[in-house]
Amino acid sequence: MIEKMQKYSFLVYHKEYDRFVEDLYNIGVVDVINKEINSVVNEKLDDKISLIKQYAAATSFLNKKSKLQLPDNVNVDYVPSEDSILTAYKKLREKEEAVNQSINQIKRDKEALLPWGNFSFETIENIHKAGYTIKFFLCSKKSFNEEWKNTFNAMIVSESTTSIYFITVTPNDTIVDVDADIVKLPDMPLEKVIQEEQRLNNELETIAYQYIILAKNYLPKLKEEAEKIRTDFDFSKVKLNTEEIADNQVKLVEGWVPVVKIEELDNYLKDNGILYTSREPDVKQDNVPILLKNNSFFKLFEPLGELYTLPKYGELDLTPFFAPFYMLFFGLCLGDCGYGLVLAIAAFILAKKAAPSMKGIFKLAGWLGVSTVLMGIVSGTFFGINLIEAEWPWLENFKRIMLDSDQLFTNSLILGVIQIIFGMIVKIVNMFRQKEYSSGIVTIGWLLIILGCGGTFGLQHLDIVTPSIAKVMYIGFGIAGGICVFLLNNLNFGKKNLFGILNIGSGLWDAYNMVTGLLGDVLSYIRLFALGISGSVMGFVFNSLAMDISPDIIIVKQIVMLVILLIGHAMNIFMSALSAFVHPMRLTFVEFYKNSGFTGGGKKYNPFGKIKVTE
Repeated sequence: MIEKMQKYSFLVYHKEYDRFVEDLYNIGVVDVINKEINSVVNEKLDDKISLIKQYAAATSFLNKKSKLQLPDNVNVDYVPSEDSILTAYKKLREKEEAVNQSINQIKRDKEALLPWGNFSFETIENIHKAGYTIKFFLCSKKSFNEEWKNTFNAMIVSESTTSIYFITVTPNDTIVDVDADIVKLPDMPLEKVIQEEQRLNNELETIAYQYIILAKNYLPKLKEEAEKIRTDFDFSKVKLNTEEIADNQVKLVEGWVPVVKIEELDNYLKDNGILYTSREPDVKQDNVPILLKNNSFFKLFEPLGELYTLPKYGELDLTPFFAPFYMLFFGLCLGDCGYGLVLAIAAFILAKKAAPSMKGIFKLAGWLGVSTVLMGIVSGTFFGINLIEAEWPWLENFKRIMLDSDQLFTNSLILGVIQIIFGMIVKIVNMFRQKEYSSGIVTIGWLLIILGCGGTFGLQHLDIVTPSIAKVMYIGFGIAGGICVFLLNNLNFGKKNLFGILNIGSGLWDAYNMVTGLLGDVLSYIRLFALGISGSVMGFVFNSLAMDISPDIIIVKQIVMLVILLIGHAMNIFMSALSAFVHPMRLTFVEFYKNSGFTGGGKKYNPFGKIKVTE
């Protein structure tokens, strides 16, 4: 569900304004309304946002480094000379980047010198002074001409599989005309290049140790700096969204407060004599922030809904409605009892050790694993083993609830029909809550046609009603639904007469979209069956590979089988879990959201105040 909001308008005397803003920050319940800000101010805010991102990147990087340990034989001292830890971090990064660039260059120099070996540039210079020039050449083996040895005193220095490296020794100013590429060598001999490479690698290693020292000793200070920047940004943003009235003597600040949190704010306002007004939001006019309120179980699914969009204020929060379906669909798509056990056990263990921000994600993964275990039992699959065909006596009682592939295919379509019809029921409630009566009545009409005619067909098929009675029921539901769809699709109570609400053309268009769209929506649920079967088949394939290609040698056979099974099933779990995460989400956001009339587009409630971390 969505928490109800109240819009507050505060009128504050300019001399008391700064203290009032600090008090609002400490209370931490007001989501200040953003107003249009000029471009110059926006640039200032953008600069602060950029700085906040830099702090976030530095904190994330050093968090990882703080978990590392310095080797016992390392003696590296590092004390930042800068006042700001962010500045010290950035200088280390710049130094690291410069060293890496030097290492890349020295590696290129080393690669260029290696074919020629270690020689003295001083010797080459002395030879030149004596009247001879040494030139370095590279050519393919096919291009090398033996006559060059006599003509230009060519001498082969080294060879690769395809190339020849050679030098020529000729009198100064002699033109050496050979079909080869002249090589320009670095100014440093190979011995010094290798020494320089080692020095740079040592320097890079020292920087790595300095990162660890910086993380272990100064990370708290970095977080303090980051918090100050964020706080400064929040205060600046509030002050920039404050309107000055009454010759700049009075400041006007507006914001949204959840009804469940107004008590502390109201007490403060009354105790300090702050002039304010509050009112309920205008659903159609106000851009009201969204604060979701669900129980601890459904709250786990809120991040999934936020991947698409938050609901707008005034409509239903669909999180509790799609959560059971999503769990069921995930279990069907992953579809293996053994995989579900692995996922559930790993996720619940990680949930106990994870940071507060990640606990909910791991708990959700754990419950999805539980769903997979249950659906794996229904589909009769355990690490690629087909339990339905397994001849194990203790399985006989469980086989009664297991479904074959034909039954899984049919049930996937049935689940699709159930979710779509449920979505249409949710749409009726949603539309009437938002006073969109036309859409609600049209949806009622389609439910009368679908459920009424479908139910009649079932009763007739079971011989509960006679064909003559069934015919009357078909006509009755068809007429009732048709009236809603074709005649009552343009309601606007109090503003239209009887003829104004009739819009048969709109009804025909809606009928076309419903008939074609509904069929496509139902068929989309076949993916639940297809993904579950594909994961089971892949598991079976890896089991077969482990049995068939393992050598028939004691111990070796078992080791090879174990390696194939571990690698194969690990890959299958990853790929199948990824598909099981994405495709039920697609069914939720496309089929269910569409049929439930979900609009979305809400912005998240973001109060001005200290960041409170809750589990």
